[in-house]
Amino acid sequence: MSNPLSFRSVVSVLAVASAVVLLFVGPAAADDTARFLDSEIFGPHHSPITGEMVMNNSLWYGIDILPQLVILGAETSLGDPRLGGALVRSNNFGCLRYHGVETKWGQLSDGRVRVGGRDWYSFADPGLGMMAFGRYLKVGLDGFYLRALDGPPYDWPAFAARYYGRNVAGYDRYVRNLYRLERSFRAKAAKAGLVW
Repeated sequence: MSNPLSFRSVVSVLAVASAVVLLFVGPAAADDTARFLDSEIFGPHHSPITGEMVMNNSLWYGIDILPQLVILGAETSLGDPRLGGALVRSNNFGCLRYHGVETKWGQLSDGRVRVGGRDWYSFADPGLGMMAFGRYLKVGLDGFYLRALDGPPYDWPAFAARYYGRNVAGYDRYVRNLYRLERSFRAKAAKAGLVW
């Protein structure tokens, strides 16, 4: 079944939503946050992800900036082309497993890629990959991830039990890493005068 909204109408709606948020947050604060993300978070990793993409997910899907960074850091080293693995080349920064194009996030994919014996989504560009990541966090598992990430505090054990897999080897280490990344990003933001 095709999507009833055209790409142009979706872009128009998103542009209006961004303009409304800027009225409340202010363009200077948004610009400062985007610059911080670009220079201090994604830049050192030579990541194709931008601060604007993360902020858009926050605006459009209600996902706070900090948990996005934590998940992206745990999954693909913030989209680092060298450290992030093969899925970074397919703009799948959140390691979204392929489940067809019928899902809200799958509608944005350009197909699938086989990595490690499994099928994963592929996205045509980083913007679409990040948009799909935001959609997945918002509506995946009937909104479970969005509820787990409604914080702080964030419910990392519950999140990881479903996103990573409670019975998958390395689960405890994965949860500890989520907490470590949260502390690290929060401290780095605080040094820049941002409160997350």
